[in-house]
Amino acid sequence: ALSGGSLSAREIRCCRACNQGRLAALLGRLVRLLWRRSEPSGEGSRGGAARVSLMNGLRMVARLMPLLLEDPADAGIRHLLWTDLAASPVEGIDQPPAGAAAAAPSALPAEAPPLNLGGCLVLALVRSLFVPGFTLLACEEEQRFSPAAWDASSAATDEAREAAMRALLVSCSASLFLSPQQLAGAGSAAAPNRALLAAVNAPPPLGKALFRALLSVIFSYDPVGYGIPYAHSLLPDSH
Repeated sequence: ALSGGSLSAREIRCCRACNQGRLAALLGRLVRLLWRRSEPSGEGSRGGAARVSLMNGLRMVARLMPLLLEDPADAGIRHLLWTDLAASPVEGIDQPPAGAAAAAPSALPAEAPPLNLGGCLVLALVRSLFVPGFTLLACEEEQRFSPAAWDASSAATDEAREAAMRALLVSCSASLFLSPQQLAGAGSAAAPNRALLAAVNAPPPLGKALFRALLSVIFSYDPVGYGIPYAHSLLPDSH
């Protein structure tokens, strides 16, 4: 089982420096796991082992990515994440097995998945934010990306959303390891934060659904109960 606590920072840095083939294999497994658990069949919403597997995958991504991105000069990691492959790392995962009953129409984008590992990872993390029974309460497929998808929650969905958002944020954190001079210089234009670009340009309905969900959380934050957006900026807030 994949677990974010099973690898030390020293082990990850050693792999980054000396054995990036093992990192590629591990990231490939993680991407395929996240993609499979967030596919239209709803495998990630079956609870039990499926939920634990998806949570462990998200925690592993959150553990790995800051250590892989901490050295902006590491061309090997850029090559590992962003070099296009002959076939997508997740090719065929969304297809039902031969002879299986036809699945319900999916609201997920029908376009081909990215050909690079980094793009598939970011898109899989965005998909994981909209899994019924995991980050969403159980709902019909057509409601999965509705404006009200994140309005209702539970302790379990809040925990899952936090894990998925943390994994997405740390995967987009490469710019935090650059100095202000590097960010302002010509080098940043030549080497943009590709993970962040992939996240904000996620194909519809994923990108729009994520933006709406985050706005919904921000404007509905009302610990005092007055129904005023941003009431915590006017009144004491112990949260």
